[in-house]
Amino acid sequence: MTKAQSGLIAVDKQGSNVLFLNPQTFAVEQQLNAFPPRPHELLILPQHNKAYVPIFGDGIHGDNPHPGHKIAVIDLVKRQLSHFIDIRPLVSPHTARLGRDGRVYICCENSATILVIDPDTDQPVDQIALPSHNSHRLTILPSGRKLFTENEEDATITVIDLCSAHGEVVENILMPRAINGIAASSRYPYLVATDAERPLLYVLDAESHRIRHHLPLPGHKKAAQVARFSEDGGLLVVIGDGEPIITLFDGMLTPLKQIHVGNKPMDGCFSPDNRTLLIANEDDGTLSVIDIATGKVIATPSVGRGCEVLSYFTLS
Repeated sequence: MTKAQSGLIAVDKQGSNVLFLNPQTFAVEQQLNAFPPRPHELLILPQHNKAYVPIFGDGIHGDNPHPGHKIAVIDLVKRQLSHFIDIRPLVSPHTARLGRDGRVYICCENSATILVIDPDTDQPVDQIALPSHNSHRLTILPSGRKLFTENEEDATITVIDLCSAHGEVVENILMPRAINGIAASSRYPYLVATDAERPLLYVLDAESHRIRHHLPLPGHKKAAQVARFSEDGGLLVVIGDGEPIITLFDGMLTPLKQIHVGNKPMDGCFSPDNRTLLIANEDDGTLSVIDIATGKVIATPSVGRGCEVLSYFTLS
């Protein structure tokens, strides 16, 4: 029997596990454990047939008394834990993104540092000092020229020029209030950031770094957190922060639907054909499976103890 050439992987933060799911039924096909507490995030490296899972620590943003210092490397072909990358003295690795230069950039929150890793060798190759210990998430422009970190309670976004030899901080954008999430469009020259205090989305020009406009989130009673684009930039989901609601936009930021999901939705992913959106509901231990055409939840399977993030993948 030949191995599947595609799949679905989820990070079960509450269970400290990584799960391989059936992409059609969402049944758990394989469970990987032996992770330190707690895996938080996920980056698929399609050219390497592997994934990085940062071990943030046993806390949450702003309250992480025992920060982690490892990144798990998952073999997507064998569906097993390959090894750990030990990043000490840096700690609390969180969001990781792949740059156009082929290197991986990871926020190390408590260390106020972006760690740069060569995915060919899984070795750290560089560091970029940040002006904030609240840098929880990052995003990279599709051109690969700039990286942006959201610095949560500092109410700033740090801009890093990746064209310089070692990455240079070129600006700290002052935001009206604290922010919760950040994402750059792969289709249009803008990025979005979620307000941490109100149900509001900021739209920033990717070149000038100025706020273009604010988008309210009708139906949300509280602030949102994660913002995530589909791979082609044609869709954007903005996920409530501790509130069971999401808002779906098209790539031009026209609101499409407000959809009620499970308790404490954390993150989500679009299917490769953009027909389905999956939302991980951490408090419920479920997924909300959403049909994008109708904007309706069509299934709510139980998956793990409480997943934070998941992603489809295709083997190269």
